[in-house]
Amino acid sequence: MNAATPASSQSRPVSPEDVARARWYATLAEFFRAPPSAQRLREIGAQAASPDTVEADPTSLGRAWNAFANACAHADAEAVREEYGATFIGVGKAEVFLNASWHLSGYLHERPLVDLREHLALLGVARRADVSETEDHLSALLETMTWLIVAAPESLRNLSTQRVFFERFLSPWYESLVSAIEHCGITDFYKHAARLLGEFLAVERQAFDFESLD
Repeated sequence: MNAATPASSQSRPVSPEDVARARWYATLAEFFRAPPSAQRLREIGAQAASPDTVEADPTSLGRAWNAFANACAHADAEAVREEYGATFIGVGKAEVFLNASWHLSGYLHERPLVDLREHLALLGVARRADVSETEDHLSALLETMTWLIVAAPESLRNLSTQRVFFERFLSPWYESLVSAIEHCGITDFYKHAARLLGEFLAVERQAFDFESLD
């Protein structure tokens, strides 16, 4: 996780459904934090299902996952590394910024980042000194969701806390990011990663919407 978090004692077990959700968040955070290794690409690629098999998931999220796994299976690690650098780091300026502030205000280090830092302080979370990315980097936000689901103190490990964080700091801008990656002229592998991100977060948004009606 890109933030320093307090230790917690988990007296209430985490449900299998929440463990699965946390794995989704953690996997997406991993691929957007840094380019994957050849071994990691092989691991994900091995999970690709043939469209002709019963293992293929017909849902939008399932199709996005299978397309992503297939992209991993056929990807060259060096090419993915170069694509990541050209897209998200760039020379002087990134082609696509992975920061919430940029998508919400058009600038880095703006009010959305300040609001996020204030909220993280209330949760008892702070950025580690050895982390260069700001707290509004996509991977940091996804990792914070992972923490809230499976590792936060029990008083914070609930859907209401997750929903507030998601609706304030992920929901308002992830679609802008997905669109930017898909329409960037130099992305290939990361178009699949972006579509998977969008489909998963859409499922989460719908689930939180239902939760708020209860």
